[in-house]
Amino acid sequence: MKTKQKSEIKKKLKSIFSPKKLVLWLSILILIFTVPAFNKSAMSQTQAIVTMLCVDKVDDKIKVAATVLTPSQDKKANFQVYSGEGDTLGYAVDSISLAIGKEMGFAQCKIMALGENICKEGVMQALDYMTRTKKVGRNAVLVSFTGDIIDFTQAVANLNLEKSLRLDRIVSFDKRYILTQDSNIETFYIGYYSPISLGIMSKVKLSTNEEFNAIEVAGSDVGNAGGSNSDMTSTGGGQEDKKFIMNDGTVSLFKQGKHYIDMSLDEVKKANIFVNDAQKGTVVVDNVTDHIYSDAKVVVNILKKDISIEPSFNNDTPVYKTDVSLTVFIDEVIEENPSKRLLKRNQDFLTNALIEKIKEKMETDMREIVAYCQDYKIDLLGVYKHFYALENKKFEKYLDEKGEDYLSGIDYQINIKVKSEN
Repeated sequence: MKTKQKSEIKKKLKSIFSPKKLVLWLSILILIFTVPAFNKSAMSQTQAIVTMLCVDKVDDKIKVAATVLTPSQDKKANFQVYSGEGDTLGYAVDSISLAIGKEMGFAQCKIMALGENICKEGVMQALDYMTRTKKVGRNAVLVSFTGDIIDFTQAVANLNLEKSLRLDRIVSFDKRYILTQDSNIETFYIGYYSPISLGIMSKVKLSTNEEFNAIEVAGSDVGNAGGSNSDMTSTGGGQEDKKFIMNDGTVSLFKQGKHYIDMSLDEVKKANIFVNDAQKGTVVVDNVTDHIYSDAKVVVNILKKDISIEPSFNNDTPVYKTDVSLTVFIDEVIEENPSKRLLKRNQDFLTNALIEKIKEKMETDMREIVAYCQDYKIDLLGVYKHFYALENKKFEKYLDEKGEDYLSGIDYQINIKVKSEN
């Protein structure tokens, strides 16, 4: 009896799962899972893909502008600029979504740019909103900018199209070089919540004047996007005026989340001598004279830089000892009457006279940035961090005595070694 039942069951299973019926079952399953997808709108129809968000304060209102990537076969129509304003940042962002009928999608937002007014007033509320709501990731590049927020955003959109350049790459460059600073939301937060509450942003200028390090972009007309609080700027059409984006290496320093001062490229280079991540750069020394050089200007390429910082106390005086080891290569020699001696390749061009000039120049630069930090009471060199790591009660006592002026009473000792790559 049991054998007969088993046989009938096998027959039924073979009938149900015959090749023809398997094809039918698979077709039904495919329809079940794909029909809902066909009914859904494409993501590009429901979300605006934001690649950069700019924020500023204009006439007591928060104003935002966003570059939006629109999928299209026409490359010139790929980027558009939308703007909105409101009493709060959230309302300003929502006003753009309302005007264009799409939700703002920030997954591809790699840049957050902040205007002069909001930088002076304080940027932490804006950063907190964007990261709390997970609209912008903490690895997004932070930039401060000058000029009108719409003009700046449009210039960046045009830059993407016309020059195949991205603003985040322009301002970041490469943190291995002593002329750049790492500047994103994560590093800004770390600086803000540190005891010294110091933050750094690269600064970009929008100008109508052409300068030696400016990148030309085109302006365009502005139209209404359909809403009292939102405007849209297209990348094409209209009479174009020349505008220039300029990154001259200026860095904005923030204390307690508010803009404090700007550092020039020269000051940034000097400060980065103390930073171990900044491995590469150049040193220019003048008036080198010996058996090879004759009152020469020599450009030295830094191939590698090692920094060792050792904090200690000499009685009650804090000592900030910095050892710098440079591996260098001679890039360029400029003499009024070039000598044939410089054309010989079987000699070492890193002479004792040149080494002393390099050491003198580096120490001068380092002591100048120390004085800069003391004057403005900004701890760019990580003095607090290194002494605090000692867990030494002498430093706590020293801080109680000196307060905010603690950088001025420290003995800065600098030792520099220079060697050739060979």
